[in-house]
Amino acid sequence: MAKRQVATRIIGGKFKGTKLAFRPSKSLRPTEGKTKETLFNWLLNDLKSKKCLDMFSGTGALGFEAISRGASNITFIEKKKGLCDSINSLATKLNIKPQVKIINANALSMNYEPMNESFDLIFLDPPFHEGLLKKSIEIITKYNLLKKEGYLYIECESELAIEPIAAGLQQLKASKGGETKFYLYAS
Repeated sequence: MAKRQVATRIIGGKFKGTKLAFRPSKSLRPTEGKTKETLFNWLLNDLKSKKCLDMFSGTGALGFEAISRGASNITFIEKKKGLCDSINSLATKLNIKPQVKIINANALSMNYEPMNESFDLIFLDPPFHEGLLKKSIEIITKYNLLKKEGYLYIECESELAIEPIAAGLQQLKASKGGETKFYLYAS
């Protein structure tokens, strides 16, 4: 029997209401609508001409939300080929392929040097309970992926002590919902 599909939605902007279908799994945890709403309220929906990076894309929910709200482009990094294919299909359906780059790779082991880019906003929402956040921030720092005066959104398990991990960044906002904490930092 085939696994059932569920969906999350884009909650604001040009593509509001668009479904992002996915197969449920333990490792896939799309950002909830209420959390997305809080994040984009924190950003004051000021995404015009912003370059964004989604390091652990999953369904692509955060990146598509950013494009829907005016970001100029989004780079998705996702290690599961099926999820990359879904992101590609939705980008084609929404007619935004020129604004989207999809990289099928492990965000922690890929070589970022050839990208030679930095981003205005980075979404960092790695799988929980795997200790990936600290290494992700080290990669962002090592390759100068976050522009000066850029924003870093972090979503993590509620019991994780984030302060030592995010040392050197300025915390702007923090909130908690259920078993998840989320933050907005500035470089």
